[in-house]
Amino acid sequence: MKKITSIPLGVLLIAGFYIFGALVLMVFLFTNPAQASSAIAERHGLPISTGNWILPVIAGLGMLIAYGLISLSKWGYALTMLYLVYFGVVNGYMLRFRPDINLLDLGSLVWAVLVIIYLLIIRKRFNEQNGSGYPAGIN
Repeated sequence: MKKITSIPLGVLLIAGFYIFGALVLMVFLFTNPAQASSAIAERHGLPISTGNWILPVIAGLGMLIAYGLISLSKWGYALTMLYLVYFGVVNGYMLRFRPDINLLDLGSLVWAVLVIIYLLIIRKRFNEQNGSGYPAGIN
């Protein structure tokens, strides 16, 4: 008998945020790729001259994170935590060492810290995966 686990609302909201962000990045790939790619590259600690390839890569990563979270998989938890630690460190560094205080740096850092704290609180839910390879709650 398989144990079916419901997906916590917070996980659904976080995954939804990553799905929405990925879709927005794909729209920007066709509408304003140069400006969007430089902004996304900067958010991730890369040179602003990074090419437009960054948009589908980060969009794909966002979709992968969202699927991993919705499936309550251990790899999804680990990938999300690794990404958020990296993202938080990069934005914390930019906030600390850039002469101008950018609210995007602060917001990105706060987002990373809050999601890390939340995921640490509910980490046991990722150990209850139903084992079917499908998102939790689906047979």
